[in-house]
Amino acid sequence: MEKDLVYLVWTDVKTGNKYKVAMLYKENETYYFKYILENVKEAQKDGFELLVAFPQINATYENPHLFAVFGARLPDRRRPEIDKILKEYGMTEYNEFELLKRSGAKLPTDNYEFVEE
Repeated sequence: MEKDLVYLVWTDVKTGNKYKVAMLYKENETYYFKYILENVKEAQKDGFELLVAFPQINATYENPHLFAVFGARLPDRRRPEIDKILKEYGMTEYNEFELLKRSGAKLPTDNYEFVEE
């Protein structure tokens, strides 16, 4: 089965430099998170710190559900306007990983977003 993959990008607000610091992917109904070592080392020079939920740089984390730290970045499926939000991203039903990929799950409060390439 093929991996369903998205990259976590961190932006340094001082320089504007963007770094693909990690991969988040789904394979066989399991989610995986893994840092991209060489990119993390470069990003750390600009102040990047490992995510609190993923403190080990060499680990591959796995979970049968989308990691809560990322799921919290998405609109709640119970929101009254969820159909309108899904339509905005070309979706007809709620799929949290697909919504994360299409929306980028960018928050105004931090320097992270998800990109497919």
